[in-house]
Parts: sequence; structure tokens; C-alpha cells
Amino acid sequence: MQIIGGRSGTLKPLPVSVLTPGPERPIHELLADMRPHEQAPADRPFVYVAMISTVDGRAALDGRSAALGDEADLEMLLELRALADAVLIGTGTLRAEGYDRLVRSPERRARRRAAGLAEDPLAVLVSRRFEIPWEAGLFQAAAQRVLIYTSVGGDAPDVPAPVEVVTLREPMLTALLAELRSRGVRSLLCEAGPTLHGALHREGLVDELFLTVAPVLTGDPGEPPIVAGGRLPGPVDMRLEWALQHGSELFLRYAV
Repeated sequence: MQIIGGRSGTLKPLPVSVLTPGPERPIHELLADMRPHEQAPADRPFVYVAMISTVDGRAALDGRSAALGDEADLEMLLELRALADAVLIGTGTLRAEGYDRLVRSPERRARRRAAGLAEDPLAVLVSRRFEIPWEAGLFQAAAQRVLIYTSVGGDAPDVPAPVEVVTLREPMLTALLAELRSRGVRSLLCEAGPTLHGALHREGLVDELFLTVAPVLTGDPGEPPIVAGGRLPGPVDMRLEWALQHGSELFLRYAV
């Protein structure tokens, strides 16, 4: 809130809305009208980002974002994955959080088939120096396709997952997303950490943000905010699309 002094005269009341509980619905029904693959620009996928934050703005607890969310936050993330052609993951996030096959539920895979999507979204990793945690469960899933972008090149070891390595001499995110679009990727969920989230905003590549606010205070200055890597070129204006509640957790959806 702003603390304002020195004003005089009559104040005009500013109307606000009270968010009251409505009929409860499954998360996948609430997301059904999103259809991100139908909103893709010609030169890149439609990009939507999933992040979680404490009430005091920290994006992790003891180095892990998964330590902040409950089962509803996980459900939201899995349903957002179920809508995507591809999921963007930073190697730091992969190392800290651990990943397996991105869509494991037969029901979600069936919904993807019905929507004309591949059963499994493509996992996309960004690693400038090709420092990959090959022991992660993501590489042990034979059905999970993985695409790695790097600026130095390299070969994947013999792992069950089908892995393709693409070398971008200029590994800017704009070029990366253009290359993904040329492959037919129309919708991209970013699950990467604060640094990659900030980099996407610096290049104007974010269309929507899904933010979970966990009912936790940590006061830990060592944990990053949801955007890291330095100040953005300018403030990013956002429009609130909806606010959901499960217990004391809030789920906010913003359009950029």
C-alpha cells in the first residue's frame, strides 16, 4: 500500500471487487478456454510461465520451489503441462527439482490426444555450457523426447530418452523460440527458474504468467524473487485474468 501525505479536499471513493468463493470446478475445466496453441504468433510459440512465490516474494525454500506448493499447486502445474506442445526447463531447475516423464497420467495423455496434441510434450532444456544432469529422471523415460539448446555443442550419452542437441551460435531466446516454432511448437510452458523467467521478459517473450502465492513467510534474502538477473528494461504491465483459491493458497493468472 502507498502511504500518502499532504493531500486535502474531498476524496472520491474508489470501488473495489470482493473475490468471493463460487462453485468449485476442476482445474482442467477452468483452463479449458485457454487453448494456447491457437494463440501462437507466426514467429514463436505462445509462451506462458508457471511460478510460485511466498507472500514475501521468495521463489524457493531451501533452494527448491517444490517445497512451497501443496497438492493444488502441483495439480495446476500438471494441467498447464497438459496444454503445452513443449515445456521449457532450465538446467538449474532440472538439477534442483528433479523431473520425470512430463505427463504421466493416462487421463491427461488421453485429453491431449483428443485435443490433437502429442501424448507427451517436448522437454526443452537451455544450457549454454552443455552442463547437463544426465542422471535426472527426465532422461530415463523412453517416451519423453528431450531437445537441448546449447551454444557450445556436445553429444548426449546413451540414455533411454530420445535426446536431440541443437547448437545455436547466438543462444538468444528469441532465436530459440523461432527455431521451436519452425518445428511446429505452438505453445510453450516455461517452468524454468527466476533467471530464465527474467530473460524471457527482457526479450518481450512472455504472454501469460500463472503465479501461485504460497501462504508462507521466510524473510530469506538468499532466495531469489520470481524474476532475477537484473532490472528489466521497463516495468511489465499485466492484466489479472482470474484469481483462484484452494485453502490458503492463491492462484493468479495474468496476461502480459
